[in-house]
Amino acid sequence: MRHHRKVVVAVIAGLALLGLSAPAAQASHLSAYAATSPSIPVYDPPPPAGAQVLKYKFGPLKIEPGQNTIKIDVQKQRPNVDGWIVGFRPGLVNASDGKAPPVTEVHLHHAVWLVDLKPTFAAGEEKTYFNAPPGFGWRYTTKQSWIINHMIHDLTPTPREVYITYTLYFIPDTTPQAAHITQVNTQWMDVEGGKPYPVFDALRGSGKHGRFTFPDDAKSPYPAGKHLNQWVVDHDATLVATAGHLHPGGLYTDLDLTRGGKTVRVFRSKANYFEPAGAVSWDVAMGATTPGWKVNVKKGDILSVHATYDTSRASWYEVMGIMVVAITGQPVDGGVDPFTQKVDQTNRLTHGRLKENIDVGVRKPNPGLSNPVKLADGPRMDRIVIKNFTFGQGDLSTSGKKGLPPVITEGQALTFINQDEPLTIRYHSITACKTPCNLTGGIGYPLANGPRTFDSGELGYGATIASNVYSSVGIGTVPITAAVNTPAPAADCNGPGVDGLVKVISNGCVGTDQWSTPANLPPGTYTYFCRIHPFMRGAFRVVKPT
Repeated sequence: MRHHRKVVVAVIAGLALLGLSAPAAQASHLSAYAATSPSIPVYDPPPPAGAQVLKYKFGPLKIEPGQNTIKIDVQKQRPNVDGWIVGFRPGLVNASDGKAPPVTEVHLHHAVWLVDLKPTFAAGEEKTYFNAPPGFGWRYTTKQSWIINHMIHDLTPTPREVYITYTLYFIPDTTPQAAHITQVNTQWMDVEGGKPYPVFDALRGSGKHGRFTFPDDAKSPYPAGKHLNQWVVDHDATLVATAGHLHPGGLYTDLDLTRGGKTVRVFRSKANYFEPAGAVSWDVAMGATTPGWKVNVKKGDILSVHATYDTSRASWYEVMGIMVVAITGQPVDGGVDPFTQKVDQTNRLTHGRLKENIDVGVRKPNPGLSNPVKLADGPRMDRIVIKNFTFGQGDLSTSGKKGLPPVITEGQALTFINQDEPLTIRYHSITACKTPCNLTGGIGYPLANGPRTFDSGELGYGATIASNVYSSVGIGTVPITAAVNTPAPAADCNGPGVDGLVKVISNGCVGTDQWSTPANLPPGTYTYFCRIHPFMRGAFRVVKPT
């Protein structure tokens, strides 16, 4: 039991550390994705000399309808000889046909590969590639333990079966090239470091000039007084690659270095949205450093990460700001002192546009959804039950009396109750969107842009753990899921969504299955959607007292 606990402790520490890219290529490999003309060019180099291309898949994984939970497994699919990993390309495919499923149906929220209990490779929905700069690589031996922490999100009411795929560029120790590789390790930088579910909200109108930077613009971002976005460098070294991870709405992440009270930026990773509407979807790739980027750091320096979101047109809930850094064990030739020399800020994408990330048909009329503004009043109600992916009254996909917006009087609240089972697998949210909120949806539509901002959080239940069992930060008991952080009876976390190794170290339960609208909403028709399952839309109406 103690061994299992140690394993899960390390796994949870890396559960949401997503999307490292460290692109490496010669200048001849520079190319733009002509079909979409990204503003940032793409480096997608072939394997370097001596490298094998090894393709693996993990699964099949059975994903329940609406599932959005974390699973942990031992990773056995990997090389059978010692060597160096110099490239890592993640993916997700259907078990039935081997094709990547549309991100609007199933997407890879995250997959983190822990090597000897340390997060080393990862993937998010944008599927950033890892490429070591020339002459560098991640050490691999057959004696290592590999564990995969994965969270696959089914946005539909249909079960799915998928594989997580990954291609390695691998240089065996028996090749001449292996003798000339310098080892790098990964340092995870997260604006909510120390939390297993490291998210924050960027509300519409917050920040400055339509942009919100966390933690800079947040009010009391770290109540415990510990700056979770910082890491004190523990040895003289050279940073050789980095890239950011953001959610829709994100614009860029910044990696800063502080020494002797002076702070400089060492890299800004920019989000390149292929989506014509801009920062609203996973149709994006993140900018990474160039192969020659090298920054010297000293023991005692402070690295910090900051994430900036566009808050001019919508709120963004449960978003992330992560940068993962490839760092050497000691300084190497070619590194610059960022306090006395100019640091290269050139961005390069690690891949072009991904077909599966395109929101096909978004913002077109959806004949299956009513326009609630044109509907008559529904019954007077004080509560709505959510079941089988449907709002019990006022669901825009429901015809007849059940589809009419329920009515409450000004000054009252409407309570929503999630009765979808099991709650430890299927979460729902009530999130305000602009009326009529009835167009074809996906990741980029609908948006959290209602005339009045409200959001329930994810209604359901999830386990907690003590932070000191996986992190030196020590910030108390924390949830490991997206459930609303409200203490709940332990019995509510006995569902199948809390199982396996996660259950071993669980010390409690958080969540709720109920939420009430603000009681101060003025008269009008209000539309909302589920952030976890955007096809779910509903409406209610507030009227003046008679």
